[in-house]
Amino acid sequence: MTSPPTARLHTKRLVLKPLEPADAVDMVGVLSSRALYQFTGGRPPSLPELEAQYRFQVAPRPDEEVWHNWIIQLVECQVAVGFVQATATGDGAVVAWVVGVDWQGQGIATEAAIAMCDWLIAHGVINLTAHIHPNHVASERVARAAGLMRSDTVDAEGEVVWVSAPE
Repeated sequence: MTSPPTARLHTKRLVLKPLEPADAVDMVGVLSSRALYQFTGGRPPSLPELEAQYRFQVAPRPDEEVWHNWIIQLVECQVAVGFVQATATGDGAVVAWVVGVDWQGQGIATEAAIAMCDWLIAHGVINLTAHIHPNHVASERVARAAGLMRSDTVDAEGEVVWVSAPE
């Protein structure tokens, strides 16, 4: 797959805006709740840490990997509420999503993940995977809605690998 540049995506309620380092200013608050890291580990980033991470994420990749990163914004107020991302290699991509605690339970992660996966498939990705903590029921629902199914594989971190459902 020759991956195109990360495109701006639109859904009924959301804009998925390609990540820019300046987004760290808005996202540091979105990612500030310790509860957000219950299943993924880690801790809320400081603004300088997030700025450095975003600069790294948007830098060109020297290998076959292509990183697609989007900030999820609400259409009505253009407020950042989370992110979705995909690491594409060949005809496959590993996908992930995070929505800030204040915006969870509203279907935002599902809507954003479906838009991302649809865009990836439209651009030649055949195999989608996600790694989900075995107790993260909300993330499992998002994966199912995005067309993924639970596999029997558990990765080195103890997360269950979810894969594209067969056609």
